[in-house]
Amino acid sequence: MTTQEVLDEIAYVAWHDIRIIEESVGKVAVSLPARDDLLNYMGTGHAGAIFTLAETAAGVAADSIAQTLGAFILLHQATVKYTRRAQGELTATGKAIDATLENARAAFAQNGRADLSIGAVVHDAEGEPVFEGTFDYALRARKS
Repeated sequence: MTTQEVLDEIAYVAWHDIRIIEESVGKVAVSLPARDDLLNYMGTGHAGAIFTLAETAAGVAADSIAQTLGAFILLHQATVKYTRRAQGELTATGKAIDATLENARAAFAQNGRADLSIGAVVHDAEGEPVFEGTFDYALRARKS
């Protein structure tokens, strides 16, 4: 099953119509269409939809690393900053924060659990950043 097919199976994510643009281990880019039902009362991108896009990007990036370790992920903390009004189609990039990646791999190999941080940035249709965040995931061993 492709990553897009997995996302399409998650009803909440599928309702947003989030699409994968590009993916590799530890990094992903996704898009969110410009739709009236994803806007707030001011006619700009709804904060919840923007967060969903960013967390989806971060989650896919984190999960791609977890899969290489035989792990699964649990979001345990997020730090977010909305930087300007969001308009039009949005794109988000999620990327493993290098400083935590090697520590996470080493800790997981030793203990079967680790923490991993993923940075996420959402850009509007003009390429301007509208959101910046860090998503912290717990990596846990999959049971056989």
